[in-house]
Amino acid sequence: MTAPITLAHLSDPHLPPPAPLPMLRLLNKRALSVASWQMNRRHHHLATLRDRLVADIASHTPDAIVITGDLTNFGLPSEFRAAASWLATLPTPTAIIPGNHDAMVPYALNRGRTHWEPWLDRAFPHVRTLGRIALIGVNTGIPTLPFMAYGRTGNTQTRRLRALLTHLGKAGYCRVVMIHHPPRPGLVPWRKSLLDHARTANALRTAGAELVLHGHSHNSTTTTLPGSDIPLIGIASASLESRKPWRMAAWNRIRIQPSRTGWQIDIARRALDPALGETATPTLQAHTTLHRPKSHHHA
Repeated sequence: MTAPITLAHLSDPHLPPPAPLPMLRLLNKRALSVASWQMNRRHHHLATLRDRLVADIASHTPDAIVITGDLTNFGLPSEFRAAASWLATLPTPTAIIPGNHDAMVPYALNRGRTHWEPWLDRAFPHVRTLGRIALIGVNTGIPTLPFMAYGRTGNTQTRRLRALLTHLGKAGYCRVVMIHHPPRPGLVPWRKSLLDHARTANALRTAGAELVLHGHSHNSTTTTLPGSDIPLIGIASASLESRKPWRMAAWNRIRIQPSRTGWQIDIARRALDPALGETATPTLQAHTTLHRPKSHHHA
């Protein structure tokens, strides 16, 4: 790999649910989420903002789009089908992982994911490669109690993640991990947290990764994995209108190229201007250049 590869990272698009909503499927936790959508969230998660981001992504001709979860609102079968139709319109190959909304109730993800097979593998963690870039998808979406939105990686998936990262590191890949819940405390309230964040972070830290991308918080953030220098990058919801600049709809343009000593990673966050609302077009909000050593493998 000599030429740079560009990734477009977006998250939490919360695509509008197709009407009418099937009432029999709402006799569970979904009923609370539907009430929240009808009274509040549908007025702030706007398809027009999402479409502006996608148009901006297309103008930058990335090599791939990565979406870190929450394509749906309630995990309904009709939402999985609608999301598949939307994914098919995106301008470049796309890799996705599920979020907590996609796994809101038992069996929602297992029944719906068949519609996402072109973009989501059946086993987790899964890996897709672009040259010497490895996109590693982790699933933290699990059904939760009402008013909760926490996630879990789980022992089995964590062991597989550690082994996969170790193998890819020895093979010389730039490892980009996609995860919905951030594996770091403090970025979201406890009720929305990754319950086994310490075990997940330990696997990432000891096996090594060049970059970890997450969603869920609806905030654009740049931090690191606890106890390491591994960059942990969050992005605001792709459809959210907010007066707070760090929460306004945005996407990350991530340009990765090999350097003499490892990898150079340029991250340009492109966001909508909160002052302009629905009339905004994405512009550069922040830019970060990272230099990652050729091998971050410690195990």
